[in-house]
Amino acid sequence: MELLMKMNERLAEIDKALEEALQGKQGELASHPYQTAPIVTTSPSTIRTTIPPIVPTSTSPSTSTTTATGSNTIVTTKELINTMEDLRLQVLELKGTKEKLEKLKISYDKSKMSVAEKTREVKALENKVKALEKDLLLDKPLVEIRSILWAKIGKSITDMWKSIHIIHEKIDMVVAAQEDIQKARDSLGNMPK
Repeated sequence: MELLMKMNERLAEIDKALEEALQGKQGELASHPYQTAPIVTTSPSTIRTTIPPIVPTSTSPSTSTTTATGSNTIVTTKELINTMEDLRLQVLELKGTKEKLEKLKISYDKSKMSVAEKTREVKALENKVKALEKDLLLDKPLVEIRSILWAKIGKSITDMWKSIHIIHEKIDMVVAAQEDIQKARDSLGNMPK
C-alpha cells in the first residue's frame, strides 16, 4: 500500500510539472513571433524544463529550429510535436494509473470492511458455541430434573403420609374396637362364643 501511495505522489508531481510546461509553452508561443521549443527531459527522479533562446533559421514552421543552452542540440518542429505527443501519452498513462489506484483503494476498503464483518460474525458464533456448550454440560437440565424429582418425591411422600395417617387411625379404631369387645366379654363373663 505504501508503494501505491508513493507512486500516486510521484504521478502527481509529474502531472503538475507537465501542466506547468504546457502552460509555459502556450505562453511563449503567444508572446513571441518565432516558435520556441522547450526541451523536456524526464528521469525517474525529476522533470526539468528549460526554454532555449530563440534563434530563427527559417520562416517555415515545419523546418524551424532552436538550439538549447549549453548544448548543440537542434530541435525541429516534428521533434517538438513528438515530444508533446509523448508528454500527452504520459499524462494519459498517469491518469489511467491514478484511476487504477483509486479502484485499488476502493477494493482495499471493501476488503477491510468485509474482513471486519466476518470477524464480527465469527465472534458472535464463538459466543453462541460457548452458550451451547454450557447447556450441554447439563448444568441447567440437571437442576431442572432434580427439582422435578424432589417435587414428585415430596408429593408421593405427602400422599403416602396421608395414607399412613389413615392406616394409623384405622389401626387405632380397630384397637379401640378390640378393647370394647374385650370389655364386653369381660362384663358378660366367660361365655362361649
